Amino acid sequence: MIQAVIIAVVVLSLVLCWRNCHRDAGMTRREALRTRMKIIFLVLVVCGLCSKAVVHTYRHFNPPPPPIIGP
Repeated sequence: MIQAVIIAVVVLSLVLCWRNCHRDAGMTRREALRTRMKIIFLVLVVCGLCSKAVVHTYRHFNPPPPPIIGP
């Protein structure tokens, strides 16, 4: 499930980059800032998903010890 989301985000970022490369060369400062912010946001999303996948995998293969109940 998480891998599918990561792949979807990567494909979306590639599509946005391709679209921006084939645009007019005359970008305003505001458009350039919006493009940079989109790329930064996508990078943060991918990093967040990857770190969650790593933590989930670690916890799956290394579960915490059972709690001690009773005297």
